[in-house]
Amino acid sequence: MKPFTIIIPVYNEEQIIVQNTEKLIRFLDRLKTKYEIIIGSNGSTDRTVSLGEKLGRRFRQVRFFHIPQRGVGHVFKRAVQEARHDHIISVDMDLSTDLDFIPQANRLLEKNTIVVGSKKMGQQKRSWLRLLPSSAFIFLCKTLVKLPYKDYSMASKAYSRRFIKDYLGRVDEGTSYVIDLIFFAKKYQRSIAEIPVKCVDNRPSKFNIVNEIFYRFGNLVKLWIYE
Repeated sequence: MKPFTIIIPVYNEEQIIVQNTEKLIRFLDRLKTKYEIIIGSNGSTDRTVSLGEKLGRRFRQVRFFHIPQRGVGHVFKRAVQEARHDHIISVDMDLSTDLDFIPQANRLLEKNTIVVGSKKMGQQKRSWLRLLPSSAFIFLCKTLVKLPYKDYSMASKAYSRRFIKDYLGRVDEGTSYVIDLIFFAKKYQRSIAEIPVKCVDNRPSKFNIVNEIFYRFGNLVKLWIYE
């Protein structure tokens, strides 16, 4: 198994950042593969920054940085530039999706540019406030820009750094960076794999749902025009 980089964008995660980083490290150590974890804070105002910095000092596998402005795309772009390994795997700090996605995706990246972990293909326990907008967005992706995949969230996605670093200047600074990268990979006929993942997520979203709907739709229209 090739070495890989885990990227985790965070915003005000003081309640879970320590225990979930420790849980993730215990899982990754069992894989017996070289890895690193890059945790990036975007606009956190609680103790996330101080706790993240302590984690970076405590664990040699962990690097932490903080940027003042909100936007997970900002974190992702910087983390990709700083990553030491070509295989990039993105997870959420709440670790709501099955961690087995990590070794599966790492193997699939040997022959694919992007690996999409799909909650819709697998199992998910999430509130209807998350499921309904997600299903509508998946339908719009298929209708407007002919993308057949069933999950465009940030978690459980894996990328070949060699490919995506050439497109970082063209992707959004918010959550839409995921669909931007998938769009470019499909447009230029790169191989994309999609696999089912299990997700249990009962936490309220940190995003304003209404604002996120309009933002994502606007970005999708831009891709439709670009196409």
